[in-house]
Amino acid sequence: MYSLIKAGLASKTELETVYTLDEALKLYALYRMDQDIERCRLDEIKEGRDSR
Repeated sequence: MYSLIKAGLASKTELETVYTLDEALKLYALYRMDQDIERCRLDEIKEGRDSR
């Protein structure tokens, strides 16, 4: 959950009082999925530059 706090997606207080554990875990999964998609996009851009 530290990752959510560090990314500014939720505060410690929000994680403790607003979100259920299930909701916090879903938010974390979405955050990680977004990071993975961004990394893949950057890899594709890099591969495109390298093939020229």
